[in-house]
Amino acid sequence: MSTATQALGAVEARRMLRHPAYPVGMIYIAAFTIAAITNNEGGTAPNLTYIVLSLALLLIYAPLTFVSANRVSGAAYRRRVREVFDVTPLGDRRRTLAAMRGLLLGPVAVSLAGAAALVVLGEFTTSQTARPNDTVHPLLAPQYLQIPVLVLGAGLLGIAVARWLRWPGALPLSALVLWLGTIALYQYSSSTTVQDRTWFALWPVWLSSTDGMMPRQPLDQEMWHLTYLLGLGLLAGIAALLSTAGPRRALYAAAGVTGVVTVLAAWLQLG
Repeated sequence: MSTATQALGAVEARRMLRHPAYPVGMIYIAAFTIAAITNNEGGTAPNLTYIVLSLALLLIYAPLTFVSANRVSGAAYRRRVREVFDVTPLGDRRRTLAAMRGLLLGPVAVSLAGAAALVVLGEFTTSQTARPNDTVHPLLAPQYLQIPVLVLGAGLLGIAVARWLRWPGALPLSALVLWLGTIALYQYSSSTTVQDRTWFALWPVWLSSTDGMMPRQPLDQEMWHLTYLLGLGLLAGIAALLSTAGPRRALYAAAGVTGVVTVLAAWLQLG
């Protein structure tokens, strides 16, 4: 990766982190926290903190990374800046790589820190609460990797949409399709077992219980689900690179291998 690409990646990281979608989305988390404290919900202080941080990362931060990555990476294709970018030394492929580097240095790094905080908080939480919705079932450290992988996949998909769908309205339409797809696949369960269909959703299965947090699932299933999410995210990244001019043979090979592994993981995650 060239010096110019690395420098642009650092700029893209700052632009993604500063996108206004994040603070706007966190208004919901602030309101949720205030309501929980006011109504004496959330159980113990560590439980409430864990629940709030989990919702912030999964319900707000990951989906909004799709928006921020899309808007930042798609800026090069807006009419008012296209002429400026056309005379810069970086081509479309390098600008796409710079956006991906910015995604890793910015939103993904933040989500890694959030996942690490959940690992620490989990040591102080309890499953013995008066209300089932306040219960926390701490996970093993590898299971929390689904959070940064989810953020990575959301960002890469946002970049791919910016590269392939450059017409007005593509972003909200894509977000709507993702939202409806998640609702269709994410089936809640009243037992301690995750429904098969839920494993195919683009989300961890931890919140699929009708009574708060789902008890810890078998580690092998969780790791295959992690692989499934990672594979889908990488396929989105490859699709973004395929929209640019340049050698494609290696990208097609990578897409084939990633696709096979993703399909295998989708099957094995069912246990």
